[in-house]
Amino acid sequence: MEKKKLATIMDREIKALGDKIMDCPWDNPDFYKNWLAQTYYLIRHTTKFLALSAARLPVDDRDHHYAMLHHIQEELNHDFMPLKDLENMGGKLEQYPELPETEMIRQLQYYWIEFENPLSLCGYAFLLEGAAKFHGPKLLEVLEKHYGKKATVHLRVHAVVDQDHYEEGQKFLELLSEKDCDYIAKNMLQSAVLYSRMVERMAEQCKTKARKAA
Repeated sequence: MEKKKLATIMDREIKALGDKIMDCPWDNPDFYKNWLAQTYYLIRHTTKFLALSAARLPVDDRDHHYAMLHHIQEELNHDFMPLKDLENMGGKLEQYPELPETEMIRQLQYYWIEFENPLSLCGYAFLLEGAAKFHGPKLLEVLEKHYGKKATVHLRVHAVVDQDHYEEGQKFLELLSEKDCDYIAKNMLQSAVLYSRMVERMAEQCKTKARKAA
C-alpha cells in the first residue's frame, strides 16, 4: 500500500472515530467514569506494546527500534492519570469491569505484533493519537465544563500537552515500507471498529441503567 493511501485511510478513520466519540453522552458522569476505566485497561499495556514491538523488529532496523524505545519513556506511568481522574470523579475501578471490546482491542495488538508485523502497532497508535489531536481539545472543553480540571488530567495531557505525538507519528510514517503500510492500515481499521463498539456499549449501559432507575 502506498503511503498516500495509508494517509487517506488515517484521515478517514480518525475523523469517523472522532465524530463517534464526540457524539457520546459525556454529560453523563457514569459514561465518563466508565470511559476512564476502559482507558486505563488499555493504556496500562502501552509500554508493553512498545517494548514488544521494539524487541521483535529486525536487528538492523535501528530507526524504528529506537523510535519505539524513545516513545516508551514518554508513556511511563500514563496509566495512573485516568485512575486519578476516576478517583476525583468519586468512582472506583472495580465498579467498571473491562468490557469485551476493550479486552479485544488489547488482545488484537499483541496478535499483530507477535504474529504479523511489529510495526502494525502504529495503526492503533496513529488512530488514538490522531483522535486526541483533532478532537481532544473540543472534548476537553465539554468535560471541563461538566467535571472541572481535577477530573480531566488524562485528556488534557493527551489532547493538549502531547499534541506533538501525532506529528512525530507522521515523521515515523515516512520511514515505512509499502508492506508495513498494509499491516498498519489493517490494524487501524480493526481497532477503529472495536473502539467504536466499545463506546457504543458504554452508552447502551447508561441507557439501561437510566431505564431501570426510572
